[in-house]
Amino acid sequence: MTRIFLDDFGIFLGRKRNRFLVKKKGKKKEFVADEVESIICTSSGVAISSSALSLAAKNNIQVVFARYSGWPYAVLMPTTLTGSVRARREQFLAYNDARGFVLAKGFVRGKLKNQANLLKLMAKNRKDVNPTVAETLYKAGKSIDEVVERVWREKALSIGDGRQRLMNLEAEAARIYWDAIKHVLPAELNFEGRITRGATDPFNVMLNFGYQAILFPEVWKAICYAGLDPYAGFLHADRPGKPSLVLDLMEEFRQQLVDRTIIGMISKKMIKPGEIMARESEAKGRLLSKRATEKLIEGLLERLEATVMFGSRRGPLKSFVYSQARAVTRFLIGDSAEYSPFILGW
Repeated sequence: MTRIFLDDFGIFLGRKRNRFLVKKKGKKKEFVADEVESIICTSSGVAISSSALSLAAKNNIQVVFARYSGWPYAVLMPTTLTGSVRARREQFLAYNDARGFVLAKGFVRGKLKNQANLLKLMAKNRKDVNPTVAETLYKAGKSIDEVVERVWREKALSIGDGRQRLMNLEAEAARIYWDAIKHVLPAELNFEGRITRGATDPFNVMLNFGYQAILFPEVWKAICYAGLDPYAGFLHADRPGKPSLVLDLMEEFRQQLVDRTIIGMISKKMIKPGEIMARESEAKGRLLSKRATEKLIEGLLERLEATVMFGSRRGPLKSFVYSQARAVTRFLIGDSAEYSPFILGW
């Protein structure tokens, strides 16, 4: 399946029968609608015909409008892509009973265990070439494992009673994780720690783009397919316009999709520090250079399609995003007695 990225001024997306037509500076490219999975627009200088949007809706193709940073400000999906209303009713009720806390604990446990396992994987890969760094990474992974055990022991009757404790444990693990990540990054990246909003250093800008432009739309779509409300989360607190459940489920996939891919590309010099950020000659508001954006998208999409093993099942990483959303639904409606987070080994 193909994803169409529209990330520069002067692009026009139109329709030619059952095909999408992309035009830019006299060049044309056509995409058969049946082979398109999503359309992501990250530039304010793109024109899209209503006919193209109609074709997208007809073929159940998600259209995402995002800023240059990658953060989506609008998502267009066909009205038919919604599951049973029963799941949403139970989702709202679960906020005030133990199910909400169980899910939030699962999201945190998945995130922290993937952090620990990624650090231990990087330690294993560096054991011979840099044993000192390898030891630092492995110890950090084991330290996060200890935090995971404390998450396991947490209990509460509702998410309101236990959210802050989970958030404190998540923050403790994050400090360990990002302090360890510093040891595998080139000094030229000037990475001092994780910054979400307003980041200007190359590594954080790449992370934010990967989370927002690639992972967010995939999780959003999975949640809608599963019949859930993207805004009614458990771990992330309610706030107008905040897609809390999307942010909740994203926690399980950040490390294995985005962090691992970007660190790998930097380590293998597929993206060099000096070519990451946009130059003054490029479009106003662009953070990443066009070349870095293209390489990053290519790497992240390749990782999404990579075969991984979770539990007793093998499949593309992308497929588990959808199966985890369905697992949330099954737990909420009572078809499953527990919720098991997505965790990859090392």
